[in-house]
Amino acid sequence: MFVEFRGVDSSYLQQNGGCDWTAGISACPTSPLRPMSEPPSCRIIIVHAFGSLGVAGRLPAVQSVDVPARGDSCQTRKTRLSSSTMSEPRSKEVRMVGVNDIRDINQTVFLHLIREKQPISRADIAKITGLRAGTVSTIVNRLIKNGFVYEGTEGPSSGGRPPKNLYINSETFYVLAIDIGVTDSVYAVSDFNGRILQQRSLLTEGEPTKFLNSLADSIEDLVSKQFPRARFAAVGVSLPGLIDRETGSIVSSPNLEWNGVAVREILQGRLNLPVFVENDANAAAFSELWYGPLDEASIQTLLFVLVVEGLGTGLIINRELRVGPRFGLGGFGHMSIDPNGELCSCGRRGCWETFASERATVERFHRVTAKQGLPFVGIQELIARAKNGDPMALESIKITAEYLGEGISNLVHGLYPEAVVIGGNITAAWSIIEPILHSRIRSKYVVAPEQILIRPASVQRPSLFGAIPIALQNYFKSATSPHTLAATKR
Repeated sequence: MFVEFRGVDSSYLQQNGGCDWTAGISACPTSPLRPMSEPPSCRIIIVHAFGSLGVAGRLPAVQSVDVPARGDSCQTRKTRLSSSTMSEPRSKEVRMVGVNDIRDINQTVFLHLIREKQPISRADIAKITGLRAGTVSTIVNRLIKNGFVYEGTEGPSSGGRPPKNLYINSETFYVLAIDIGVTDSVYAVSDFNGRILQQRSLLTEGEPTKFLNSLADSIEDLVSKQFPRARFAAVGVSLPGLIDRETGSIVSSPNLEWNGVAVREILQGRLNLPVFVENDANAAAFSELWYGPLDEASIQTLLFVLVVEGLGTGLIINRELRVGPRFGLGGFGHMSIDPNGELCSCGRRGCWETFASERATVERFHRVTAKQGLPFVGIQELIARAKNGDPMALESIKITAEYLGEGISNLVHGLYPEAVVIGGNITAAWSIIEPILHSRIRSKYVVAPEQILIRPASVQRPSLFGAIPIALQNYFKSATSPHTLAATKR
């Protein structure tokens, strides 16, 4: 989205916000509008050109903001982009915003555009966004001043002075990404471009608070040795279960056996950094917006199925992660496949994850091998055996693929995604499961199934990679300045 003021004198804005305004575009570093004098009538037009830090897509909506004569905020009205006129919103679509919100919107979208298209010139940005050259320069110059962007090589000239290309300054600050799994957890340090620089893992064991403090100890050890002078912006955390995003707490995670754990409070207190917590399947879905193939940039709707110890789903619509109200959207791992099936960790019977998760796959295999006195093996060893032709391992993987296809076909009928992406260790057996998935979905789907792209995740441990843009998006949304990582004693 891009934000433009129309019909307002820039001298008023400079006087009443202490802002740097050029060509009527906001680049305010500090405060919202203050009612020091009476402004002329004004409307801010916000055009959405990007989903939440997603790849460029179509223009799905506009927002209009009426600047009041007196007061510190504006009322935002959101409508569909259907004509030159805007219909009145429903009451739930109205919220209050200030100039700081506008500043954050502009900078965040420009940062993502530069990251996605680098090297890119100011002229290219103006062409893509439709904004004026002076407007683009104002926003870009502030990003350069703050160290987020730098000018590099000169681009090709069309007759005048060659344009200077813009690049993301990847070492301006770093991000911590944490993926808490049922058996093991992984954390990583990423640069601003989303490239992982260091990664460590540890077992997920013990009482939740004790484990989170042990995790913080390990993070502090890595940072003190490898990044002594680095600046960190935020922490992104992904984990299975119902998440309260306002408090950063996990409401319930049957597979982790965590309930009411204040994840943000504990980690934020230890690491002295803003912490943002998200469900693992949602984070995995979000990873596709950053790390997915560039030739899929036109795809607007994507269903992500994360097959781990449990089974979760994440949903991308209009290249935005959809999380829904309260504690989430897309918890389809607990939809019933067989009401008389096995007892699930959630307390219900026959949930999808009791048939198609890693745990279900391994347990299915061992129900057969245990009778023969064979030792227990994990999912990775089971997949290796299946790929080597072990008939019992192969059968277990194939049955999992059948149930995956069954659940996906149900969701496809209701959601009609353009792409279905599957993540987890099971994708190491893609040559085995892919034809089964296609066959299962084809037999159930009433519309041409070949129109749906089905593929494995773009990265290993997608929920870890997804925690990186989750942290960055929320960091810019909260307009927080980079912090220096400092341990806080318990």
